Amino acid sequence: MNTTLLKKHFAMAALATGMLGFTQHTIAQTVNEADRHEIVTKLADKLVDVYPFPEISAKHSEALKKAEAAGRYNNLSEDELASRLTEDLNKAHKDVHLRVMRNEQVYKNMTEPRAEGGRNREDDSERRANYGFKKVEIDGATSTAYIDAPGPFYGSKEAFEMAAATMNMAAYSKYIVIDIRHNPGGTGQMGRFLSSYFYNAGHEQFYLNGFYKDRKQDEQEWTYAYVPGRRNPDAKVYLMVGRGTGSASEGFAYAMQKLNRATIVGDTTAGAGIAGTYVALKNNLIVFTPFKMVVGPGTNVGWEGTGVIPDVNTGKGDALLATRKLILEDIVKNGKDSVTREGAQWVIDNTAMATNKSVNMKSKYGELIGKYQNNVSITAGKGGLIYKYSVPGKPVETFVLQEVKPDVLVINGLNANIAPNSSRMYINRNAAGKIESYTRKTMMGNGTIYVAPQPFKKQ
Repeated sequence: MNTTLLKKHFAMAALATGMLGFTQHTIAQTVNEADRHEIVTKLADKLVDVYPFPEISAKHSEALKKAEAAGRYNNLSEDELASRLTEDLNKAHKDVHLRVMRNEQVYKNMTEPRAEGGRNREDDSERRANYGFKKVEIDGATSTAYIDAPGPFYGSKEAFEMAAATMNMAAYSKYIVIDIRHNPGGTGQMGRFLSSYFYNAGHEQFYLNGFYKDRKQDEQEWTYAYVPGRRNPDAKVYLMVGRGTGSASEGFAYAMQKLNRATIVGDTTAGAGIAGTYVALKNNLIVFTPFKMVVGPGTNVGWEGTGVIPDVNTGKGDALLATRKLILEDIVKNGKDSVTREGAQWVIDNTAMATNKSVNMKSKYGELIGKYQNNVSITAGKGGLIYKYSVPGKPVETFVLQEVKPDVLVINGLNANIAPNSSRMYINRNAAGKIESYTRKTMMGNGTIYVAPQPFKKQ
């Protein structure tokens, strides 16, 4: 097996459908007998040569040759032949990666000489995809960095520069969330690069192991000894995954999970665990050929066929919402700063408000009705209790009160310029349980909570 040749065309171990999205405008031609035989033979031989499991590649080869002898590939267009070859390969043994495709542009890129230093359409597609990284959002209130990395994971110089810039944006956050729910894969080097930021130099980790048909060529993959910028070894890491997480991005999640370095949140991933390369066949047909099985250190077990199973399985639910809740709960439980803990609990309480809509506000908090200092009054309305605030010369502003939890009410809409549900009333009761006053608190944009200097008492 010529591993060097394979690596030369290594276009990234990604789900083929997501990586080859060029529109085909040329009318596909019917494949003649000689070309068809050459395509089938080259495909079968290539699988026997490089597929990491000889017993499976033998089944693939036998299935292809039997189908050709039976005439299944006669008088087909290029697209039809690609589809039927893929169908027969999957009948012999289903492999998410293994697929024959018709793609005129990629076939041309692979088979025609290029001018020295020239850039092709694949290069430009990397730039348009922002080298696999979409955005970084920093939440200073919770010290959380959210990284949206829809991928794919490219292996170019520019891609690693973008990854380094992304990680340095997140370098001072206590919580790192990396969203790879829609990342189809790419080069496994990118996952190792990102993982390296979460370890101190000198503490490199055995990340994944790859084996070939020739087991003498097995490769140990380790995190890197050097990464540009600041490392963040103390960050708590959350990786969001889903059905759209494939191949190398699955490897990133799998390795971080096995290293106990990240909490995986979301849905089970695609289950594409055999890395591969694109091979040009003929007549604009190419095949993504798996050639390296990727597994965990010291085992023969990976995620091929099963996918990465999340630690927190949300199914089709909102993985981002679930991740944010995990972070808030961790802050409340382990945070050293009381202000941050109170702010986190505030947000957690807000998420539970929807279940309190059935509370009869008039019956439970009717004692609040009346006038208060600072031009505030509380009245009964059709929707329950109404908080009214008046300023001379301006229309009276009205806001509906809703229970957050017992004796804590949100003033819906007040200070909405800061954030939704940012103002609350905390009810103060006497020893007999009667309402004496309330204290108003406001969650500010930076996560701190402003407390009004005096309680509001009924006049």
